[in-house]
Formats: sequence, C-alpha cells, structure tokens
Amino acid sequence: MKRPLFVTVLAWFLIAASVLSTLAMLATRHNPEMQEIIRHIPFPIGIYTYTAAYSESVLNIVAGAAMLRAKNWGRWLYVLYGTAGIVFNLAVSPDQPMLLYGVVLFACIVYFLFRSRTHFYFQTSGGIGNA
Repeated sequence: MKRPLFVTVLAWFLIAASVLSTLAMLATRHNPEMQEIIRHIPFPIGIYTYTAAYSESVLNIVAGAAMLRAKNWGRWLYVLYGTAGIVFNLAVSPDQPMLLYGVVLFACIVYFLFRSRTHFYFQTSGGIGNA
C-alpha cells in the first residue's frame, strides 16, 4: 500500500525538527537567557536537558524513521513517548496554559495516525514488526 501523505509529512517533520532541536539545544546550552528559563524548572538542569530533551529527539527520529518504513511500533512509540512528554511537561512547566496548544496538536496527530486509511497502511505494509 502507498504511504499516506500525512505519515510522510509527519515522519519527516519529526526527523527534521528533532535534528534542528538538538542542534539548537547544543548551541544555546550556555546562553544566560536559556539558563534563566531552565532555572524555573523544578528538576536539575542536567536531568531535564540531557535526559528528557535529548532522549525525546532521539526517540522522535527513531519513530519517524520507523513510520516511513510502515512499522506499527514506530507509531506507538510516538504516541506513548508523546503522552509521557505531555505528562512530564504538565508537571514541570512554569507556563501550563501554553501547553494546551501542544496537547491539542498532539491529539490531532494521534487522530490522523489511527484513522482507517493510515491504520490500514501500518497493518498491511512493512511485514515483520507490525504487530
């Protein structure tokens, strides 16, 4: 089955945004303004920056690549890690109302990942590893 355009766009967006995000984090890690923002996060800078932010980028790249290859586990990786990220950010974000936009966007993406045509693509393409 041909890959749905939504899956192609989402997967490449996840890959590109994650690479750019990682480069931006590396470039601004010693920036005083960035340090001030991170200072308001209840977790120590090392735990947040190096564990949560970098692992999110790596997992999004893996999920995007898997979705391009029609691997159902890539779709689930994105959904599960995205949900965990939302819960984590709700717990630590100093500006929780701003998270509403991300939650709505995430819900829309999940809807499109599981609608019938997209679901069929993940269930019938890619062979092994689609359970």
